[in-house]
Amino acid sequence: MLDIISKDKPLLRQLKSFRFSIFISCFLVILVMIVTAGQIFQNSYHKKAIENKIAQVQSQCNILASQVLLNEFAISSSTDNLNTEIDQLANVLEGRIIIVDSEYKIIKDTYTIEQNKYMMSNAVHDLMLGKTNSSYKIVNQSQYAEIMVPILDSATVMNTIDNNTSSKQGDSSGSQELKQAKGVIICMVSIRDLVETDTYMKQQSRMLYALFIFIALVVSLFMAFIIQRPLKQLNQKLKKVAEGHLDEEIIVEGSTEIKDLTDTLNQILGKIQMLENSRQEFVSNVSHELKTPITSMKVLADSLLVQEDVPAEMYREFMTDIAGEIERENKIITDLLTLVRLDKQAVDLNVETINVNELLELLLKRIRPIAEKRNIEIVFESMREVMAEIDEVKISLAFSNLIENAVKYNVDDGWVRVVLDADHKFFYVKVSDSGMGIPEECQERVFERFYRVDKSHSREIGGTGLGLAITRNAILMHKGAINLYSKPGEGTTFTVRIPLIYIG
Repeated sequence: MLDIISKDKPLLRQLKSFRFSIFISCFLVILVMIVTAGQIFQNSYHKKAIENKIAQVQSQCNILASQVLLNEFAISSSTDNLNTEIDQLANVLEGRIIIVDSEYKIIKDTYTIEQNKYMMSNAVHDLMLGKTNSSYKIVNQSQYAEIMVPILDSATVMNTIDNNTSSKQGDSSGSQELKQAKGVIICMVSIRDLVETDTYMKQQSRMLYALFIFIALVVSLFMAFIIQRPLKQLNQKLKKVAEGHLDEEIIVEGSTEIKDLTDTLNQILGKIQMLENSRQEFVSNVSHELKTPITSMKVLADSLLVQEDVPAEMYREFMTDIAGEIERENKIITDLLTLVRLDKQAVDLNVETINVNELLELLLKRIRPIAEKRNIEIVFESMREVMAEIDEVKISLAFSNLIENAVKYNVDDGWVRVVLDADHKFFYVKVSDSGMGIPEECQERVFERFYRVDKSHSREIGGTGLGLAITRNAILMHKGAINLYSKPGEGTTFTVRIPLIYIG
């Protein structure tokens, strides 16, 4: 169940998978934490053990220094108690003790190798002069520790203790240089026991590392499975969607991010479903719109064929109707081709700086004869002269459709008002009419292709139902916006906003 490598997928693909990345990341993080913590613990233990060992030896050397000073460095007799104690201490410490007097002469060496010789070293010299109060170093590949302690008289020792206490309390005046020592005790003590302890701990730590690595492996596998499971469920749901089940809602339990992703995908699927429904409706409408004129023409033609000796007047009337249906078919096809061209994302706009006032006046001049047949008054109000970067052909098409619709769907003896205004960024065109108006429930759909508010009235007028869709596409291509306000029986107002400077 917690397998990371599957036999069903190529190895390279699996190594790039999110699940494998989670597994490797978790495993490496836990592994680094375990190794780092282990190393820190081992180093801290080793350092603390060395410090404790040195402190114990220094304490014993200080006691020995007091005895040597009390005996006034008289350690010559082999039967002397102090001499015996020094030898016993060296045996207990498994090391070597050397005592140097103030003249740098070795008066005692438990190994008797350097007995009665002189020791001149920087460390001993510094201790004699009081520059340091003790020193130690690890020698012979960490097998021995060399510890040096000065032999001080009792007054100097008390002064040193007082100075150290004052320094800890923050009294800088109490910090004074140590007085010259009477001698130095050098103790070379074995630390093999510490080395053996370190070796034992390393062996034990290896076993613990193996145990922790196994635990890290299990935890990483578990984490990879838990984190990847919602994504796997989501992928399975999306596969069903890819098979065509667009109406199926995606429900996946998981983290907040997974839920947000699921909600977003459901929104996308909802929009895709809406587009699919719109596409099916569009195909159905196109088929119906193209078939209707053909059906009418067939009926008219069949009527002529079944009759013999058709009068010329009837023949002319039927042919006129057939020509009208052909013209209607041609207009539908022309509008469809226009929409196809506007739908292309890569369509090029022939952008030029155009005087919008002159453009609207030219359009109104063409439409006024149609309005005069029904005694509809067209009023043009220009607040200022407007120069804008637009595609004249496409914008002319958009504004023509708006103004023609205002005339076609108006009442007799009505009015149409066109208002042009601008600010520093946009120009605005408002087209208002006194027509029949658009019900509120239909206002969101009037820009859909072939959608008609009143189908029977639209048939009489002869519209294709594509005009507002063409208008909206042309305006959107210019990064503009179109809105409408309407009440049934009170007319309709379309407001168009287009940038003065085209932004490609």
